[in-house]
Amino acid sequence: MQLPPLSFTVLDTETTGFVPRVNRVIEFASIRVEGGAEMDIYEQLFSIPVEIPLPVQVLTRIKQDTLKDQPTLESCREEILSHIGSETIIVGQNVSFDLKMLKGEGIDLTDRPWIDTSMLASLVFPELASYSLGYVSRILGLRHDPVHRALGDVHATLELLSRCWERLVALPPDLHAVALAIMERSAPGYRLLFGTLPPPTAKAVPLWLTPPKPAERERVRTPKFAQAAFEKPNAGTVALVEEPLDPATLEELLHWAVTDPSTVQWIAVKNLDATLRRTTIPKEVRVLHHPSFLLDFEAAKIFAKQEVYTADESTLALKLAWYEPQTFHDLPIHGEERAIWRGKLACTDTSNAYVRQFAELPSVVLLDHRQLLHFLIDPTHTAHGSLSANAHIIISDASMLEDTASLAYGWSCTLDDLRAASEGELSLTRFTDLLQLWIEKVRLAQDSHPIGKQDLTMPEVTALKEMIDGLLSEQRRTDTVETQLRSLRQILDPTLLPGRIAWIEQRQNGSQFIKSIPERISTILGESLFSPYPTTLLIPPASADHLPEIIPQDFTAHSLPTPVEDLPPPIFVEPSGRVESFLETIPQGKTIILVPSRRIIEGFFITHTEKLEEKGVTLICQNLSGGQERMQAEFLATSGSCLWLLTPWTYEGVELPLGSVDHLIIQSLPFDHPSYPVTAKRCEHYRNAFEQYTMPRLRHRLFRLLRTFCRHRTKAGDVRVLDERLETKEYGRTVAAYLRALGGTSSTLKPPPIRKKASSELKPTSTKKPPMKKPPGTEVKDQLSLF
Repeated sequence: MQLPPLSFTVLDTETTGFVPRVNRVIEFASIRVEGGAEMDIYEQLFSIPVEIPLPVQVLTRIKQDTLKDQPTLESCREEILSHIGSETIIVGQNVSFDLKMLKGEGIDLTDRPWIDTSMLASLVFPELASYSLGYVSRILGLRHDPVHRALGDVHATLELLSRCWERLVALPPDLHAVALAIMERSAPGYRLLFGTLPPPTAKAVPLWLTPPKPAERERVRTPKFAQAAFEKPNAGTVALVEEPLDPATLEELLHWAVTDPSTVQWIAVKNLDATLRRTTIPKEVRVLHHPSFLLDFEAAKIFAKQEVYTADESTLALKLAWYEPQTFHDLPIHGEERAIWRGKLACTDTSNAYVRQFAELPSVVLLDHRQLLHFLIDPTHTAHGSLSANAHIIISDASMLEDTASLAYGWSCTLDDLRAASEGELSLTRFTDLLQLWIEKVRLAQDSHPIGKQDLTMPEVTALKEMIDGLLSEQRRTDTVETQLRSLRQILDPTLLPGRIAWIEQRQNGSQFIKSIPERISTILGESLFSPYPTTLLIPPASADHLPEIIPQDFTAHSLPTPVEDLPPPIFVEPSGRVESFLETIPQGKTIILVPSRRIIEGFFITHTEKLEEKGVTLICQNLSGGQERMQAEFLATSGSCLWLLTPWTYEGVELPLGSVDHLIIQSLPFDHPSYPVTAKRCEHYRNAFEQYTMPRLRHRLFRLLRTFCRHRTKAGDVRVLDERLETKEYGRTVAAYLRALGGTSSTLKPPPIRKKASSELKPTSTKKPPMKKPPGTEVKDQLSLF
């Protein structure tokens, strides 16, 4: 192995959870390296006074009996420190977690220089789809034994450091120079590492810094559907066109649209970034990126001049210099760099990079729902000068319009973004700390908690509003931070609460949000979108009369005949089916199983992981197998049978290539959670909320799930829905008929056994995104010179 000429110790822990001082360290391992040679190897289990949670026992294979007669970590503290060494740099994968857990056990290494290999890997391995140690080990062929244990992770981390070092020493002079200039301002560990780089000898830019050419994709021809979608209605009228399950029809829409220059077609999609990754965009189409995904070059210049960087700021700064991005997705961004981007680098509605996109628009414009809806209600927005009298607005994925409009018309503040922006700013740090205390006091440890008037009359809120006013008066914040502070100021005003739904939400990764949205959005949609502009909504089949919260009751909407040319997957309704049968008799190929809750997923994980591993089957479970990017990457990297358990809500956002999934199994009907603040409040609008609101949203979600599967499936991919209510309840039988209609002639009452994967099926294609087309009028910016 080629290693940096430093004295360092690679370490890893296995723990009972993620919270220092609450959860415990049950294993520690380390390898100390001096002069490029391994000088010391150490591993030790520790007894603890509490039970190891069952999921942790499965993840680590450390059982309660394994810790019997083992010493306590406290008794081994000096021994651990002696193996680490007193003058070494600490190295680890996501090492900040290990340092926090060790500090919770009384071993404080946080003042020592440290290096995070996951961040290093994201710098020099941009081609990787995930930077989890398991995935990186598999793709790069790293030594990772013993599996599931701390020493195995240490072996893999040491080899990953070596691979990263090999790429760093191969940098040409200009990239080498900017790396040194940035890392001189970084945290001590990175400063020491980059300071030992040898003088550059390479001449050319390495291949890994050269973006690949996009793969050619076969176009799907659906001219009759495209013709229906572009039949322009009169202003003040909404045309409803049924979308097919085949999502490739959007590409045909774009190619069809550019043939008619007489009308400016504004095509809005739910997720613009995902659309760009999987769709070939004609060169005549203008893509309007959301401001939060665009780099504000003026903010980047300020960022480049920072005298001191945190570790994550320095890796992001180096990526800005090396990769010269224009959007968030042009970077191999990782970890806390996301919050730094949003807090310090992203555009706002008034940023030059964002405004330039609207200059000299062609006849076809592609953007996302939220951006379109947001600027339609803002008369000062630059887009209003671009919406000409011959505009025709087409909204794809219109069943999501309630949710995306709620976000577009809402106010939101993200605690992670404020925390990232507060680095080096004492007043903003104090404010963020007080906001955090108020959030914890109000939400009562709940994942989502509605904000009531009593919460907004607390003394802490008065102090927070005064602090916001003071922060805004300083006039030295980035536009992104100012936007979030102004939104929060409105949320905290009790006089603005009537007619709105406000709540605190904590995501699975611990991120916290404060949000407020209008209680009723159909009126806003009618006034800002449907009345002034000819609008076509692309909707799921048989839903023209079931668009609650989208089309106002007094509004004219008509359905156009849609001759859908579709080849849907077989959809089998199995009311008596059980997920357990698919975990015991393994389907051939790759299977995605949608389970209604994380608690149920955890139960399957505990019961089946080790049994499946003995059979050579990979089980991937939401919340227990890392984040979404890691799960996607590991699902694609698995060569044998694989089962992926996740919730339907998560699956809607999964991005996999065509030909990668053989079977989709839906355990139960994916109803909205009735206690979620938005659902609970909007149900109050209806006399029969179940029939008028809940059931239409269920059918829409089922359609979107099937459409997502159509983007991922093999040619013979099939769907099975197992809920017994499909047979025992009247509404269930209605849903079963809807599903069979979506499946067409390929669906039958009696499903065949899941078959072996045929060799003739489509092979997974690359998920690597093509290089971004630069917006017109954007000059080439040499970001190397900034630093």
